[in-house]
Amino acid sequence: MSAASGRDIEDDIELVEASHRALDASLADLDDTAARRPTRLPRWSVGHVLAHIARNADSFVRVLDAAGEGRVGVQYPGGTASRDADIESGSGRPADALRADVAQASRRLESALRATAADTWATGRALRSGIEVPVHQLPLRRLQEVEIHRVDLGLGYEASDWDERYVTRQLELLLPALGSRLAPGMAVDLRVVGRPPESHGAGDDRRTVSGSSRAILCWLVGRSDDDGLPPLGPW
Repeated sequence: MSAASGRDIEDDIELVEASHRALDASLADLDDTAARRPTRLPRWSVGHVLAHIARNADSFVRVLDAAGEGRVGVQYPGGTASRDADIESGSGRPADALRADVAQASRRLESALRATAADTWATGRALRSGIEVPVHQLPLRRLQEVEIHRVDLGLGYEASDWDERYVTRQLELLLPALGSRLAPGMAVDLRVVGRPPESHGAGDDRRTVSGSSRAILCWLVGRSDDDGLPPLGPW
């Protein structure tokens, strides 16, 4: 992904703030029984997903603060095991505590996003899952966390409800890496409604994948129920 413009970053931050407010509103009536319900993610309750959303916000604050000091911060310093332990330990709290945690963590992140200087957006780096990424991607990556996990919660929000601006920005982030996620020897001719045709990957096993932008995004983020689509590696 090429360096984002100041306008792109501002737009992404505004989308993050709107997504946070919508999530807060959707949790207003959450009770303790609902917080214990299973979600669309294996072995995760609603409490697990909300704990993850909150700790994800804090992880982004951590790497933004480091970038502002000229360092490459690690999103989860203790790795996946530490991240999972934090989620597990926070998942069983009462609904009021979960709701407050999500809202407060979201506000902390919004403050950090707004406080990040232009030169940090331009040159800052962060370490996510062992891979360095530019910090200008972080607003969009936070947006993806909230929007995708709101669907995972199973509380009435669906991929069909995604804002078209989010879908467009998310495709811009994920499509360039599609070829690397295909099985060896596979190529895909992609036909997304409203977008020019694209080809990804290389090999004799050539597939055509077509659909709406939301359907393709669901495939890219592992939330498609279409078993006929080519399998993809981790994103």
